[in-house]
Amino acid sequence: MVMMGIEFTGTVPFSNIYLHGLIRDSQGRKMSKTLGNVIDPLDTIKEFGTDALRFSIALGTAGQDLNLSTERLTANKAFTNKLWNAGKFVLQNMPSQGDQSAWESLYAYEVCSSSDVCIFVLFFNTSGKLGNLKIVAVTLTAKNTHPFDEDDCLLRLPLPERWVVSKLHILVDVVTTSYDKFFFGDVGREIYDFFWADFADWYIEASKARLNHSEGHSVASVAQAVLLYVFQNILKVLHPFMPFVTEELWQALPNRKEALMVSSWPQTSLPKHANSMKRFENLQALTRAIRNARAEYSVEPAKRISATIVANSDVIQYVYYDLLELLKLELNQCRCSGDANQSVHLVASEGLEAYLPLADMVDISAEVQRLSKRLSKMQTEHDALVARLRSPKFIERAPEEVVRGVQEKAAEAEEKLALTRKRLAFLESTVLI
Repeated sequence: MVMMGIEFTGTVPFSNIYLHGLIRDSQGRKMSKTLGNVIDPLDTIKEFGTDALRFSIALGTAGQDLNLSTERLTANKAFTNKLWNAGKFVLQNMPSQGDQSAWESLYAYEVCSSSDVCIFVLFFNTSGKLGNLKIVAVTLTAKNTHPFDEDDCLLRLPLPERWVVSKLHILVDVVTTSYDKFFFGDVGREIYDFFWADFADWYIEASKARLNHSEGHSVASVAQAVLLYVFQNILKVLHPFMPFVTEELWQALPNRKEALMVSSWPQTSLPKHANSMKRFENLQALTRAIRNARAEYSVEPAKRISATIVANSDVIQYVYYDLLELLKLELNQCRCSGDANQSVHLVASEGLEAYLPLADMVDISAEVQRLSKRLSKMQTEHDALVARLRSPKFIERAPEEVVRGVQEKAAEAEEKLALTRKRLAFLESTVLI
């Protein structure tokens, strides 16, 4: 192709060549009619969707073959659904068309200039009079930038907003570099991790308390502006992989003047606040620890429990409000003292600990009885595994993989026994106190 291009046009037809591997079946075999393992793209699209298929294929490593399995397609179909549901959440939490003050607050975050800016939000109806059927934003400025692209504005945001915007700016830098290097698989995995693990699992949950805030529009407007800013940039970086669902969601967002396909790419080298990311990571660590403790003691999801947070005043200040809503903790029961002997002690990070009173989470006497019965059953199962391993006939006659499997089960059972004994001893000491 290169030689023919030079011969007939006098120029090199292209300068970049992307070599991709074969698409194989789930067992790594080459597709062929003889084996009957050919995957029809049209049938796959009908079952899983075009975007899920494109994303599954694009996640392969450059130059290596890709095993295309139903599990992979199912997972990426779930990712597509997650993206759609996140879009519904963002749209449902935007101001109503008739809420003029809320839109004015939101658009105040949408457009910013370096020096002078004049923002008008005009509401017209079809007769030209003031109404609520159409929103037109007119901006007179020499240089337009989003305020979240400015370091000063970023620092004024609440902690969850600073964290997610900083993480987004890092994502844009990473994926832009990977796109330039044709590392498409890396791009897809980075976007997947950020959207699912950071935006959907954490920021959307943290934003709900602000969106439902009862003290006017100011608190909710910040969350709405950040949701819109982050989500529209996710759509931009994900669009080359999943053009259909991202374009549909983009067109549903308010005040879209052009198609996503021709919109500008997100700016790179935007500010990131490392200290805010570290602080929110501390909050995440404490949140996971408390959630694990709640799950371990089978605390109902809707039940609020008390907690003692042990940290310096600076940490308490940024942890306090967000922790309450994320973990169902009582506002008037977060304190800095408590009976450690009757509490579950959690260490989230250096300088950040929590004590959860057992009495709030579980009936201690009933839990002791339940664990005693469970321990007896676990001990019987463990003894049976040990007896098999001590039998010379089993060791000599059983296949090596079977013996290894029993050894692994015995080790796992022993570990669970130790944990259960430790937990039971802790509860029994609490009852004695």
